[in-house]
Amino acid sequence: MTLVLIIGFFMSLFLIVLLAGKKNKPQADKILIAMIAVYALTIGGPFIEIYNRNNDFPYPHLMNNAWLFLLLHGPLLWLYVNTLTVKDFRIRPVHLLHLLPFLLFLTLHASGFLFLPAAEKITLIKDESFTTTVFFKIRGASIGVFTIGYNIWALNLLRKHRKNIENQFSNLEHINLTWLRTLVIASLIVFTVNVLLFNINNYLHFAGYFQLAQIAYSFSTLYVLYIGYFGIGQGNIFAGDQDHTVDEAPSTHLQPATVDEDNSGFAEIRYRLTGLMEREQPYLDPEITLAGLSHLMQMKSELLSEVLNGSLNQNFFDFINRYRIEDFKIRCLNKENRHLSIMGIAYECGFNSKAAFYRAFNKFEGISPTAYISKVSE
Repeated sequence: MTLVLIIGFFMSLFLIVLLAGKKNKPQADKILIAMIAVYALTIGGPFIEIYNRNNDFPYPHLMNNAWLFLLLHGPLLWLYVNTLTVKDFRIRPVHLLHLLPFLLFLTLHASGFLFLPAAEKITLIKDESFTTTVFFKIRGASIGVFTIGYNIWALNLLRKHRKNIENQFSNLEHINLTWLRTLVIASLIVFTVNVLLFNINNYLHFAGYFQLAQIAYSFSTLYVLYIGYFGIGQGNIFAGDQDHTVDEAPSTHLQPATVDEDNSGFAEIRYRLTGLMEREQPYLDPEITLAGLSHLMQMKSELLSEVLNGSLNQNFFDFINRYRIEDFKIRCLNKENRHLSIMGIAYECGFNSKAAFYRAFNKFEGISPTAYISKVSE
């Protein structure tokens, strides 16, 4: 177990050095450095405890402190996700409120343990009598609420961001949220397991605190190894490293900001939109966006999005891909296209990757393109 903690600690330092060595680091990298540094401190704590116990407690004042840093993981992950998904996100003084749980428990820990004499600390650690206090149980429950809560919050931010980009883009292949989402899910799993272990042990007492801490903090090592394995070489692929917000398209004939669906406004827009899609076929452009289509329609993006979502019950991503799929279904039966492969036709319809095409086709048709062609060719 000691070797696992050592590996995790030095992997954390290695990742920090790699990130710190990057030139012109974006804000996200700086937050990631802070997050990994906190993990290094969290993992280093149990190693110090092992060293103290094996060497007659030479550094008792460094023991029983690693748990405090668990209260920083959630806020830092939340900030990291915000930085990568919210345009022009900046850390402001109000964000310091996220440190309140850490500062509160630091104050309570200082009065109840940090300023105790070394001999008294050693006694408490040896017999683990501090684990029987009400404060210990409260801190365990609080760490669970804060860490799991922040992870769920971060996942919700990613869900909203995904919904937002689907309302504005027809091609999501260049917007890679998978690594970031997996990072948050892995964090949620690690903290959920650790929190359950400690809180259940508070009542069932199936293991000593010291043994349980080594196991629990080893999960943090696995998380750091995950960051190292999948994070190195990823580059700036996250959505936040690109501008995914849509500026208002310039036009001299802008429609009003909203239209009452009860009158003919929505019906007239749908009619114009259908005509434009059939006549000019803007969906053939792999990079068509809500802003681009709004410009062709000579209206604000907000209004067009309102029509798509409220009247047609589709986001922009599905709306465009539906037209591409329908076009593919026509072209694949055209004898003039027999020299083209399935993907050759799909590319002509506006798709720019096999994965995106097959996902869209299965979503709308319920079968693969190959199966569809075989079915209609019978």
